[in-house]
Amino acid sequence: MPRGSSARRSGVLLLHGDARTASAWVRQGVVPSYVVPLAGWTAVVPGGPSQVGSPYDDAARLLLARRVPARMRAAIGLFRLDDRGVVVVHPRGWRAMTRWLVWEPGDGVSGLPGLPAARPGDMAMAAGVVPESVRAVREILTDRTALLDDVLADLMGALALPGERLLDGQVKDAEGAALVEPAAKAVERFSRVTKEDNEIRTELEQL
Repeated sequence: MPRGSSARRSGVLLLHGDARTASAWVRQGVVPSYVVPLAGWTAVVPGGPSQVGSPYDDAARLLLARRVPARMRAAIGLFRLDDRGVVVVHPRGWRAMTRWLVWEPGDGVSGLPGLPAARPGDMAMAAGVVPESVRAVREILTDRTALLDDVLADLMGALALPGERLLDGQVKDAEGAALVEPAAKAVERFSRVTKEDNEIRTELEQL
C-alpha cells in the first residue's frame, strides 16, 4: 500500500549502542532528537529544528551527515529529503569509511559526488542480515517506478531493521522514546567552529 508523503524531511538513524550512550551522543550535537530503544538497536530521530543557523539549520541533513563513533557502529540511516531517499552506512571498524546511496523516483540509484557509494552488500553487512538479503535489497533499489516512501520502508523490511514507523517521524508514542536536547556548550562549540570556517572561506573567495 502506498504510504503518505506529508513528511518531506524525516528519517531514522539506527545505532548499535544503548539509549544512554546514544543520548550522550545527541547531547554533543546540535539537533534535538528522540532516542528510542529497539530490539538490537537504538534509534535516533530528529525531534526539532537544529539549534544553529543557516546553512546548518536542516536537522535531518545534519543528523544524516554526522559522524558516528566506532563504539556505536555498525550504524545505518534511512532518510527522506524532499523527493530523494538517502541511505547512509557506517560500517564497523575504526578506519571504515561512511558510505552513501541516493534513490530518486524515475532515476533510481545514484551516489553523492566525491563520497564512497553504499552497495546492497554494505547495507546488509551493517544491518547484520544474511547474504541472501542482498538480492532483495537490489531488487528494491532497481525498481525506478516505486514510490519513495515504499522504497525506504521496503528496505527496512528486507534488512530486518526495526522502527519502520519512525521513518515518518511517528515517534512520540513509541515505547521508551525520550526527547534529548543538545548541550549548550556543544551548540556554542559548533557555532564557533563553523563561524571561523565561514570567515576563512569568505577570505579565500576574496583572493
